Amino acid sequence: MTAAAILSRFLGVLWFRRMRVEGPPLPEGPVLLVLNHPNALMDPLVAAALLPRTPRFVAKATLWKQPVLRPFLALFNPIPVHRAQEGGDAGATEKTFAAVHEAFAQGAIVGLFPEGISHGMPDLAPLKTGTARLALSCPGPLSVVPAGLVYGERRLFRQGVLLRLGEAVPFEDLKPRGLEPENVRAFTARIREALKPLTLHGTEAERLKLARNLAWLLAEASSSVSDLEAFRHRVQSLLPKLEAMGAEDRARLRHRVRAAQRWLRASGLRPDQVGHPYPFQEVAAWVPRAALRLALAPVLLPFALLFAPPVWIVDRAVRALAREIDMVATTGIFAGLLFLLLWTGLGAALLLHEGRPWGLAPLAWIPAFLGLRLFERIREDVQAVRGFRARMAKAAPRLLDAKRMLLEAFPELR
Repeated sequence: MTAAAILSRFLGVLWFRRMRVEGPPLPEGPVLLVLNHPNALMDPLVAAALLPRTPRFVAKATLWKQPVLRPFLALFNPIPVHRAQEGGDAGATEKTFAAVHEAFAQGAIVGLFPEGISHGMPDLAPLKTGTARLALSCPGPLSVVPAGLVYGERRLFRQGVLLRLGEAVPFEDLKPRGLEPENVRAFTARIREALKPLTLHGTEAERLKLARNLAWLLAEASSSVSDLEAFRHRVQSLLPKLEAMGAEDRARLRHRVRAAQRWLRASGLRPDQVGHPYPFQEVAAWVPRAALRLALAPVLLPFALLFAPPVWIVDRAVRALAREIDMVATTGIFAGLLFLLLWTGLGAALLLHEGRPWGLAPLAWIPAFLGLRLFERIREDVQAVRGFRARMAKAAPRLLDAKRMLLEAFPELR
Protein backbone atom coordinates (compact mmCIF):
# COMPACT_ATOMS: atom_id res chain seq x y z
CA MET A 1 0.00 0.00 0.00
CA THR A 2 1.38 3.41 -0.96
CA ALA A 3 1.93 6.24 1.50
CA ALA A 4 -0.75 8.24 -0.36
CA ALA A 5 -3.28 5.43 0.13
CA ILE A 6 -2.42 5.13 3.84
CA LEU A 7 -2.84 8.88 4.40
CA SER A 8 -6.08 8.94 2.39
CA ARG A 9 -7.57 6.12 4.43
CA PHE A 10 -6.46 7.72 7.69
CA LEU A 11 -8.05 11.06 6.78
CA GLY A 12 -11.10 9.31 5.35
CA VAL A 13 -11.69 7.36 8.56
CA LEU A 14 -11.38 10.59 10.54
CA TRP A 15 -13.79 12.61 8.39
CA PHE A 16 -16.28 10.01 7.19
CA ARG A 17 -18.28 7.63 9.24
CA ARG A 18 -18.90 5.24 6.37
CA MET A 19 -16.94 4.81 3.12
CA ARG A 20 -17.96 2.35 0.42
CA VAL A 21 -17.02 1.48 -3.14
CA GLU A 22 -19.54 -0.28 -5.39
CA GLY A 23 -19.60 -1.49 -8.96
CA PRO A 24 -17.46 -3.73 -11.16
CA PRO A 25 -13.76 -4.14 -10.39
CA LEU A 26 -11.38 -1.90 -12.27
CA PRO A 27 -9.88 -3.46 -15.41
CA GLU A 28 -6.27 -4.59 -15.37
CA GLY A 29 -3.72 -2.36 -17.04
CA PRO A 30 -3.91 1.39 -17.68
CA VAL A 31 -7.17 3.09 -16.68
CA LEU A 32 -8.45 6.62 -17.21
CA LEU A 33 -10.81 7.15 -14.25
CA VAL A 34 -13.39 9.84 -15.00
CA LEU A 35 -15.17 11.31 -11.96
CA ASN A 36 -17.71 14.00 -11.13
CA HIS A 37 -16.36 16.78 -8.89
CA PRO A 38 -18.82 17.77 -6.11
CA ASN A 39 -16.45 18.14 -3.16
CA ALA A 40 -13.15 19.78 -4.14
CA LEU A 41 -10.02 18.07 -2.77
CA MET A 42 -12.07 15.49 -0.86
CA ASP A 43 -12.91 13.81 -4.18
CA PRO A 44 -9.38 12.56 -5.02
CA LEU A 45 -8.85 11.67 -1.36
CA VAL A 46 -11.94 9.41 -1.38
CA ALA A 47 -10.87 7.71 -4.62
CA ALA A 48 -7.35 7.12 -3.29
CA ALA A 49 -8.73 5.72 -0.03
CA LEU A 50 -11.18 3.29 -1.64
CA LEU A 51 -9.46 1.99 -4.77
CA PRO A 52 -7.06 -0.99 -4.65
CA ARG A 53 -4.58 0.91 -6.87
CA THR A 54 -3.82 4.54 -6.00
CA PRO A 55 -4.65 6.84 -8.93
CA ARG A 56 -2.46 9.67 -10.14
CA PHE A 57 -4.71 12.66 -10.66
CA VAL A 58 -4.45 15.35 -13.28
CA ALA A 59 -4.41 18.60 -11.27
CA LYS A 60 -4.26 22.24 -12.24
CA ALA A 61 -0.76 23.70 -11.86
CA THR A 62 -1.98 26.57 -9.64
CA LEU A 63 -2.33 24.11 -6.72
CA TRP A 64 1.48 24.04 -6.46
CA LYS A 65 1.36 27.75 -5.53
CA GLN A 66 -0.39 26.94 -2.23
CA PRO A 67 2.26 26.05 0.39
CA VAL A 68 -0.13 24.08 2.60
CA LEU A 69 -0.82 21.67 -0.29
CA ARG A 70 2.75 21.05 -1.44
CA PRO A 71 3.48 18.14 0.98
CA PHE A 72 0.28 16.40 -0.16
CA LEU A 73 1.08 17.02 -3.81
CA ALA A 74 4.53 15.51 -3.36
CA LEU A 75 2.97 12.45 -1.73
CA PHE A 76 0.22 11.89 -4.31
CA ASN A 77 2.42 12.74 -7.32
CA PRO A 78 -0.33 14.27 -9.49
CA ILE A 79 0.23 15.30 -13.09
CA PRO A 80 0.15 19.11 -13.42
CA VAL A 81 -1.80 20.71 -16.23
CA HIS A 82 -0.93 24.27 -17.24
CA ARG A 83 -4.03 25.89 -18.68
CA ALA A 84 -3.78 28.80 -21.11
CA GLN A 85 -5.95 31.06 -18.93
CA GLU A 86 -3.54 30.44 -16.04
CA GLY A 87 -0.39 31.36 -17.96
CA GLY A 88 0.43 28.04 -19.62
CA ASP A 89 2.71 28.18 -22.66
CA ALA A 90 1.78 27.05 -26.16
CA GLY A 91 3.12 23.53 -25.65
CA ALA A 92 1.66 22.98 -22.17
CA THR A 93 -1.18 20.75 -23.39
CA GLU A 94 1.18 18.52 -25.35
CA LYS A 95 3.43 18.15 -22.28
CA THR A 96 0.45 17.17 -20.13
CA PHE A 97 -0.73 14.62 -22.71
CA ALA A 98 2.77 13.16 -22.94
CA ALA A 99 3.00 12.83 -19.12
CA VAL A 100 -0.40 11.11 -18.94
CA HIS A 101 0.42 8.74 -21.80
CA GLU A 102 3.71 7.88 -20.08
CA ALA A 103 1.74 6.99 -16.93
CA PHE A 104 -0.57 4.80 -19.03
CA ALA A 105 2.47 3.05 -20.52
CA GLN A 106 3.46 2.12 -16.96
CA GLY A 107 -0.01 0.62 -16.33
CA ALA A 108 -1.17 3.40 -13.98
CA ILE A 109 -4.64 4.62 -13.09
CA VAL A 110 -4.97 8.31 -13.95
CA GLY A 111 -7.88 10.16 -12.36
CA LEU A 112 -9.45 13.11 -14.11
CA PHE A 113 -12.38 15.44 -13.40
CA PRO A 114 -13.70 16.32 -16.87
CA GLU A 115 -15.97 19.10 -15.60
CA GLY A 116 -12.82 21.08 -14.88
CA ILE A 117 -14.32 22.64 -11.74
CA SER A 118 -15.61 21.58 -8.35
CA HIS A 119 -19.15 22.84 -7.80
CA GLY A 120 -22.47 22.48 -5.98
CA MET A 121 -24.70 22.75 -9.07
CA PRO A 122 -27.52 20.21 -9.49
CA ASP A 123 -26.36 19.05 -12.92
CA LEU A 124 -22.94 18.07 -14.22
CA ALA A 125 -21.03 21.02 -15.62
CA PRO A 126 -20.27 20.77 -19.35
CA LEU A 127 -17.46 18.25 -19.80
CA LYS A 128 -14.16 19.44 -21.24
CA THR A 129 -13.01 17.60 -24.35
CA GLY A 130 -9.55 16.89 -22.91
CA THR A 131 -10.69 13.53 -21.52
CA ALA A 132 -11.78 12.30 -24.94
CA ARG A 133 -8.64 13.66 -26.61
CA LEU A 134 -6.41 11.98 -24.01
CA ALA A 135 -8.05 8.61 -24.63
CA LEU A 136 -8.29 8.86 -28.41
CA SER A 137 -4.64 9.89 -28.72
CA CYS A 138 -3.33 7.16 -26.40
CA PRO A 139 -1.00 4.93 -28.45
CA GLY A 140 -1.56 1.82 -26.33
CA PRO A 141 -4.51 -0.06 -24.78
CA LEU A 142 -6.65 1.93 -22.35
CA SER A 143 -9.86 1.53 -20.34
CA VAL A 144 -11.97 4.66 -19.71
CA VAL A 145 -13.97 4.03 -16.52
CA PRO A 146 -16.65 6.45 -15.19
CA ALA A 147 -17.02 6.79 -11.41
CA GLY A 148 -19.62 8.73 -9.44
CA LEU A 149 -18.99 10.29 -6.04
CA VAL A 150 -22.07 10.38 -3.79
CA TYR A 151 -22.00 12.08 -0.38
CA GLY A 152 -24.61 11.78 2.37
CA GLU A 153 -24.19 15.39 3.52
CA ARG A 154 -21.28 17.37 2.13
CA ARG A 155 -21.51 20.07 4.81
CA LEU A 156 -21.42 17.78 7.84
CA PHE A 157 -18.62 16.00 9.69
CA ARG A 158 -18.85 12.18 10.06
CA GLN A 159 -21.18 11.46 7.15
CA GLY A 160 -21.16 8.72 4.52
CA VAL A 161 -19.57 8.62 1.05
CA LEU A 162 -19.93 6.25 -1.89
CA LEU A 163 -17.64 5.74 -4.88
CA ARG A 164 -19.77 4.11 -7.59
CA LEU A 165 -17.75 2.58 -10.42
CA GLY A 166 -19.31 1.97 -13.84
CA GLU A 167 -18.50 -0.20 -16.80
CA ALA A 168 -15.70 0.95 -19.10
CA VAL A 169 -16.93 3.31 -21.82
CA PRO A 170 -16.40 1.68 -25.25
CA PHE A 171 -14.56 3.79 -27.82
CA GLU A 172 -12.83 1.33 -30.14
CA ASP A 173 -15.22 2.37 -32.93
CA LEU A 174 -14.11 5.99 -32.52
CA LYS A 175 -10.34 5.46 -32.49
CA PRO A 176 -9.90 5.19 -36.30
CA ARG A 177 -11.22 8.75 -36.71
CA GLY A 178 -8.75 10.05 -34.12
CA LEU A 179 -9.04 13.65 -32.94
CA GLU A 180 -11.55 14.88 -35.49
CA PRO A 181 -13.72 17.49 -33.71
CA GLU A 182 -16.99 15.60 -34.27
CA ASN A 183 -15.37 12.38 -33.04
CA VAL A 184 -14.08 14.09 -29.88
CA ARG A 185 -17.51 15.60 -29.18
CA ALA A 186 -19.21 12.23 -29.71
CA PHE A 187 -16.88 10.53 -27.22
CA THR A 188 -17.31 13.36 -24.71
CA ALA A 189 -21.10 12.94 -24.93
CA ARG A 190 -20.68 9.18 -24.46
CA ILE A 191 -18.60 9.75 -21.30
CA ARG A 192 -21.20 12.15 -19.89
CA GLU A 193 -23.98 9.68 -20.58
CA ALA A 194 -22.07 6.94 -18.73
CA LEU A 195 -21.06 9.16 -15.80
CA LYS A 196 -24.31 10.92 -14.93
CA PRO A 197 -26.35 7.87 -13.73
CA LEU A 198 -23.56 7.03 -11.26
CA THR A 199 -24.03 10.37 -9.46
CA LEU A 200 -26.76 12.38 -7.74
CA HIS A 201 -26.89 14.92 -10.56
CA GLY A 202 -30.05 15.84 -12.42
CA THR A 203 -30.96 18.26 -15.17
CA GLU A 204 -33.55 20.29 -13.24
CA ALA A 205 -32.90 21.45 -9.67
CA GLU A 206 -36.47 21.29 -8.35
CA ARG A 207 -37.09 17.78 -9.70
CA LEU A 208 -33.75 16.60 -8.33
CA LYS A 209 -34.60 17.99 -4.89
CA LEU A 210 -38.00 16.27 -4.96
CA ALA A 211 -36.39 12.97 -6.00
CA ARG A 212 -33.88 13.20 -3.16
CA ASN A 213 -36.58 14.00 -0.61
CA LEU A 214 -38.66 11.07 -1.79
CA ALA A 215 -35.66 8.74 -1.62
CA TRP A 216 -34.81 9.87 1.93
CA LEU A 217 -38.40 9.26 3.05
CA LEU A 218 -37.80 5.58 2.41
CA ALA A 219 -34.15 5.43 3.48
CA GLU A 220 -33.40 2.72 6.00
CA ALA A 221 -31.21 4.86 8.31
CA SER A 222 -29.73 8.32 8.86
CA SER A 223 -27.65 9.95 6.13
CA SER A 224 -24.42 9.12 7.98
CA VAL A 225 -24.91 5.34 7.79
CA SER A 226 -27.53 4.94 5.06
CA ASP A 227 -26.97 2.77 1.98
CA LEU A 228 -25.93 5.48 -0.48
CA GLU A 229 -25.91 3.05 -3.39
CA ALA A 230 -29.61 2.30 -2.83
CA PHE A 231 -30.26 6.01 -2.37
CA ARG A 232 -28.45 6.90 -5.63
CA HIS A 233 -30.38 4.21 -7.50
CA ARG A 234 -33.71 5.50 -6.17
CA VAL A 235 -32.94 9.08 -7.14
CA GLN A 236 -31.83 8.22 -10.66
CA SER A 237 -34.84 5.92 -11.13
CA LEU A 238 -37.25 8.61 -9.95
CA LEU A 239 -35.99 11.45 -12.13
CA PRO A 240 -37.51 10.24 -15.44
CA LYS A 241 -40.80 9.43 -13.67
CA LEU A 242 -40.98 12.91 -12.17
CA GLU A 243 -40.12 14.48 -15.51
CA ALA A 244 -43.02 12.63 -17.12
CA MET A 245 -45.49 13.87 -14.48
CA GLY A 246 -47.53 16.98 -15.04
CA ALA A 247 -46.65 20.15 -13.14
CA GLU A 248 -49.81 19.95 -10.98
CA ASP A 249 -49.15 16.32 -10.02
CA ARG A 250 -45.58 17.17 -9.06
CA ALA A 251 -46.82 20.10 -6.99
CA ARG A 252 -49.26 17.85 -5.09
CA LEU A 253 -46.52 15.27 -4.52
CA ARG A 254 -44.16 17.97 -3.30
CA HIS A 255 -46.83 19.22 -0.88
CA ARG A 256 -47.31 15.71 0.59
CA VAL A 257 -43.57 15.22 0.96
CA ARG A 258 -43.13 18.55 2.74
CA ALA A 259 -46.00 17.74 5.09
CA ALA A 260 -44.35 14.42 5.96
CA GLN A 261 -41.00 16.14 6.54
CA ARG A 262 -42.60 18.72 8.85
CA TRP A 263 -44.20 16.01 10.93
CA LEU A 264 -40.96 14.06 11.17
CA ARG A 265 -39.04 17.17 12.28
CA ALA A 266 -41.69 18.02 14.86
CA SER A 267 -41.63 14.44 16.16
CA GLY A 268 -37.84 14.17 16.15
CA LEU A 269 -38.05 10.93 14.15
CA ARG A 270 -36.38 9.43 11.11
CA PRO A 271 -38.58 7.99 8.37
CA ASP A 272 -37.38 4.43 9.00
CA GLN A 273 -38.57 4.62 12.62
CA VAL A 274 -42.19 5.29 11.71
CA GLY A 275 -44.09 2.02 11.74
CA HIS A 276 -41.09 0.01 12.90
CA PRO A 277 -42.49 -2.84 15.08
CA TYR A 278 -39.55 -2.98 17.53
CA PRO A 279 -39.80 -6.76 18.07
CA PHE A 280 -38.85 -8.18 21.46
CA GLN A 281 -35.75 -9.99 20.13
CA GLU A 282 -34.39 -6.76 18.65
CA VAL A 283 -35.01 -4.76 21.84
CA ALA A 284 -33.57 -7.53 24.03
CA ALA A 285 -30.38 -7.61 21.93
CA TRP A 286 -30.07 -3.80 21.93
CA VAL A 287 -30.43 -3.24 25.70
CA PRO A 288 -27.15 -4.85 26.88
CA ARG A 289 -25.16 -3.22 24.06
CA ALA A 290 -26.61 0.21 24.91
CA ALA A 291 -25.86 -0.39 28.61
CA LEU A 292 -22.24 -1.29 27.78
CA ARG A 293 -21.86 1.91 25.75
CA LEU A 294 -23.18 3.96 28.65
CA ALA A 295 -20.75 2.21 31.01
CA LEU A 296 -17.81 3.01 28.72
CA ALA A 297 -18.83 6.65 28.27
CA PRO A 298 -17.27 7.99 31.52
CA VAL A 299 -13.95 6.31 30.64
CA LEU A 300 -13.67 7.86 27.19
CA LEU A 301 -15.43 11.15 27.96
CA PRO A 302 -12.27 12.97 29.23
CA PHE A 303 -10.39 12.15 26.01
CA ALA A 304 -13.33 13.16 23.84
CA LEU A 305 -13.62 16.45 25.76
CA LEU A 306 -9.86 16.99 25.43
CA PHE A 307 -10.15 17.15 21.65
CA ALA A 308 -13.61 18.72 21.54
CA PRO A 309 -12.35 22.36 21.38
CA PRO A 310 -10.44 22.01 18.07
CA VAL A 311 -13.34 20.08 16.52
CA TRP A 312 -15.86 22.68 17.68
CA ILE A 313 -13.74 25.69 16.68
CA VAL A 314 -12.92 24.33 13.22
CA ASP A 315 -16.51 23.32 12.58
CA ARG A 316 -17.84 26.79 13.44
CA ALA A 317 -15.08 28.57 11.53
CA VAL A 318 -15.55 26.48 8.40
CA ARG A 319 -19.30 26.97 8.40
CA ALA A 320 -18.76 30.71 8.67
CA LEU A 321 -15.97 31.07 6.11
CA ALA A 322 -16.59 28.39 3.44
CA ARG A 323 -19.22 30.01 1.23
CA GLU A 324 -19.37 27.29 -1.43
CA ILE A 325 -20.88 23.93 -0.44
CA ASP A 326 -18.21 22.01 -2.33
CA MET A 327 -15.44 23.67 -0.27
CA VAL A 328 -16.79 22.98 3.24
CA ALA A 329 -15.34 19.48 3.68
CA THR A 330 -11.98 20.32 2.07
CA THR A 331 -11.55 23.41 4.24
CA GLY A 332 -12.68 21.48 7.29
CA ILE A 333 -10.34 18.52 6.95
CA PHE A 334 -7.23 20.60 6.21
CA ALA A 335 -7.99 23.17 8.91
CA GLY A 336 -8.92 20.40 11.34
CA LEU A 337 -5.72 18.48 10.69
CA LEU A 338 -3.61 21.61 11.19
CA PHE A 339 -5.51 22.59 14.36
CA LEU A 340 -5.25 19.02 15.69
CA LEU A 341 -1.48 19.06 15.25
CA LEU A 342 -1.20 22.44 16.98
CA TRP A 343 -3.48 21.28 19.80
CA THR A 344 -1.42 18.12 20.23
CA GLY A 345 1.76 20.20 20.26
CA LEU A 346 0.30 22.38 23.01
CA GLY A 347 -0.58 19.29 25.02
CA ALA A 348 2.92 17.89 24.54
CA ALA A 349 4.45 21.18 25.73
CA LEU A 350 2.26 21.16 28.85
CA LEU A 351 3.24 17.56 29.62
CA LEU A 352 6.91 18.39 29.15
CA HIS A 353 6.55 21.40 31.46
CA GLU A 354 5.06 19.14 34.14
CA GLY A 355 7.91 16.66 33.75
CA ARG A 356 5.74 14.01 32.08
CA PRO A 357 6.46 12.13 28.81
CA TRP A 358 5.42 14.44 25.96
CA GLY A 359 4.71 11.40 23.77
CA LEU A 360 1.47 10.80 25.68
CA ALA A 361 -0.11 13.71 23.80
CA PRO A 362 -0.38 12.03 20.35
CA LEU A 363 -1.30 8.72 22.03
CA ALA A 364 -4.42 10.44 23.35
CA TRP A 365 -5.73 10.50 19.75
CA ILE A 366 -6.68 6.81 20.01
CA PRO A 367 -9.10 6.99 22.98
CA ALA A 368 -10.35 10.36 21.68
CA PHE A 369 -11.33 8.77 18.36
CA LEU A 370 -12.86 5.78 20.15
CA GLY A 371 -14.82 8.26 22.25
CA LEU A 372 -16.05 9.98 19.10
CA ARG A 373 -17.27 6.66 17.71
CA LEU A 374 -18.85 5.74 21.04
CA PHE A 375 -20.82 8.97 21.37
CA GLU A 376 -22.03 8.60 17.78
CA ARG A 377 -23.54 5.27 18.81
CA ILE A 378 -24.98 6.75 22.00
CA ARG A 379 -26.73 9.44 19.96
CA GLU A 380 -28.22 6.62 17.88
CA ASP A 381 -29.35 4.94 21.11
CA VAL A 382 -31.12 8.13 22.16
CA GLN A 383 -32.74 8.31 18.72
CA ALA A 384 -33.83 4.67 19.04
CA VAL A 385 -35.49 5.39 22.38
CA ARG A 386 -37.27 8.36 20.83
CA GLY A 387 -38.52 6.18 18.00
CA PHE A 388 -39.68 3.45 20.40
CA ARG A 389 -41.63 5.95 22.48
CA ALA A 390 -43.27 7.48 19.39
CA ARG A 391 -44.18 4.17 17.71
CA MET A 392 -47.86 4.65 18.59
CA ALA A 393 -48.04 8.35 17.56
CA LYS A 394 -51.45 9.32 16.19
CA ALA A 395 -50.00 10.81 13.00
CA ALA A 396 -47.90 7.71 12.19
CA PRO A 397 -50.69 5.91 10.25
CA ARG A 398 -51.03 8.89 7.92
CA LEU A 399 -47.33 8.81 7.12
CA LEU A 400 -47.44 5.04 6.59
CA ASP A 401 -50.36 5.48 4.21
CA ALA A 402 -48.38 8.12 2.34
CA LYS A 403 -45.43 5.71 2.11
CA ARG A 404 -47.66 2.97 0.71
CA MET A 405 -49.05 5.36 -1.88
CA LEU A 406 -45.53 6.38 -2.88
CA LEU A 407 -44.46 2.76 -3.25
CA GLU A 408 -47.45 2.03 -5.44
CA ALA A 409 -46.75 5.06 -7.62
CA PHE A 410 -42.98 4.57 -7.66
CA PRO A 411 -41.99 0.90 -7.31
CA GLU A 412 -38.37 2.05 -7.78
CA LEU A 413 -38.40 3.27 -4.17
CA ARG A 414 -38.61 -0.27 -2.79
